[in-house]
Amino acid sequence: MIKIRIIITAIAVVCAATAYCAQRSIIIDGVKYMLNDDSSVSCRAADKKSLVHVEILPLVAFDNLEYYVTRIDKNGFADCRNMKSVTVPNSVTTIGEHAFWDCNELESVVMPDNAEAIIPTGNYGFGRYGIFHGCRKLARARGTNVMYPRYLVYDAFYECKEVPFYNTIVELGSAAMTSTKLNTNFSDFALSRIKEPVETWQRKKEYETMAQWESRVTEANRKKMIDEAISSARNEYVKTFAPASLTGKLEKYNADFGFFPIYTGSMGELYAKVPATEADAFAASWGKVEIRPVYGILDDRIAVLSCTFALNDKEYGCANVYDEDPIGELALNITPLASVREFELMAQSGTQPAERAIKYDIDAIDTEIPDGGTGNDMTFAVIIGNKNYQRVSYVDYAMNDARIFAKYCGKTLGIPEKNIRTYYDATFGDIVAAIDDIRSICSAYKGKARVIFYYAGHGIPDDSNRSAYILPIDANGISTEVCYPLGRLYSELSGLEAESVVAFIDACFSGSLRGEGMLASARGVKLRPRDAAVTGNLVVLSAASGDQSAFPYHEKSHGMFTYYLLDKLKSTAGEASLGDIAGYVIEEVSRQSIVDNGKSQIPNAKWSLSLNDTWKDIKLK
Repeated sequence: MIKIRIIITAIAVVCAATAYCAQRSIIIDGVKYMLNDDSSVSCRAADKKSLVHVEILPLVAFDNLEYYVTRIDKNGFADCRNMKSVTVPNSVTTIGEHAFWDCNELESVVMPDNAEAIIPTGNYGFGRYGIFHGCRKLARARGTNVMYPRYLVYDAFYECKEVPFYNTIVELGSAAMTSTKLNTNFSDFALSRIKEPVETWQRKKEYETMAQWESRVTEANRKKMIDEAISSARNEYVKTFAPASLTGKLEKYNADFGFFPIYTGSMGELYAKVPATEADAFAASWGKVEIRPVYGILDDRIAVLSCTFALNDKEYGCANVYDEDPIGELALNITPLASVREFELMAQSGTQPAERAIKYDIDAIDTEIPDGGTGNDMTFAVIIGNKNYQRVSYVDYAMNDARIFAKYCGKTLGIPEKNIRTYYDATFGDIVAAIDDIRSICSAYKGKARVIFYYAGHGIPDDSNRSAYILPIDANGISTEVCYPLGRLYSELSGLEAESVVAFIDACFSGSLRGEGMLASARGVKLRPRDAAVTGNLVVLSAASGDQSAFPYHEKSHGMFTYYLLDKLKSTAGEASLGDIAGYVIEEVSRQSIVDNGKSQIPNAKWSLSLNDTWKDIKLK
């Protein structure tokens, strides 16, 4: 059996177990990060004159071990007089006294959603002020995901009357600002509301014949249902996220263009068209002006498309008027009827229509699925099977791989059906939605959920930098802008607030097809893709190493990697540890590929260094 080993240097072990690395520091992009005795990291400016646009990192590495950045030191960025913007990640929970005092050029900040901004006690005549005291150009401030976190409004700008954003808080009202709803992307909000009911409707019902299904599920009926679902989701989104009332801060009149800028906070700036002859009267009566907005979706978020400003019996128009986003494009994320029909035929016959010329028996792996009991209700599975690519060759058995793996998750691993998310023939939007969905679930379970991620389909490397990508069904592998980066996937999975995250990837990223041939006709040779980093609680078991291909196992109608993964789950009724699964799959696939294909395919295991060897003991149930 091929053994999986990890080498950790002696110095890294010492750093993890003791305080040997305490106070070790590193400078990245002008910011100094310092490792403390409690394994937290604090930061401050390394060169106050050089900083302009500052983005503080959430994680930094010392001797190959990663640590969260949790604190900005007292006076950490004070007197950075050339700094214009700052982004502070959610990992930061404490912001020291005077952290950003007298940053004269600072214009905008993005702060953590939950943190403590420490205010000095004010002894000996030294005033009590928030962390942005003296930032005389700071007009824009918000949280990372929450528009206006409570500490930001009440503490960070405490008594900072010289700061423009302080005046915004006074005018808009601190209570109103902190109750502003999180402005979720419309596509994230709407996708499940559109995709799930339509996908459910267009599936064949249990006692429905194919003829009945084809009569009910027509393209015309499908279009009508999609249009109604999109309209309903759009109206619900606007109702949910549009402010109940809109107020704003009147800014200096622009005589050249004849309008007043009005800063509204969450809805950005509006521009009231007011003739110069009426400008003084309008400004003097600003407290009586009623803003009447028309809300819609712009750049995938709630926005004011147009509005009027009513004063007494007169209405003034708005200088900025926008057309709403073409939201009908969300329908592209719904599985085409042709793919649904193929899946239903496959489910009935146990074969895939495009491959019926190949004669084989349904394997016991598909039918003799062991019952491992129930109760694994804290585990959630995200399963993607991409077979029917629109612009490149399909992937042998990928949909069957995903379908049978989902069955093992339910019956063998005991995961409730509602916890198993399956995506067949996933677009880029589907993949984004799948990750957003599992992130929300993990956040709700506050670190107690466990996650299994499975993908079968094409992978592709970028020719220019060898970065690896998962290929959505509507992409061709040439324009990587519409592909999902493997590094982003690992980063998203690593960042989940979960007890454990295990990913099984039945794809290769060298540019070859599953088996023989090249994915893109313009590419003549395979590439060795660049490794993507694995951090957090993530363990990844993938089908092939380097520039190898991930082969199908035609005799079993599965990908070879997936077949032996299922085989181990079957033989152990799901009780095998990850170490046992990895060892078995690596050994069996390595042998079978040489026998069947005359070529090497060696699956690969990767895990976060922080897990050490404990990953081998993780179980899926």
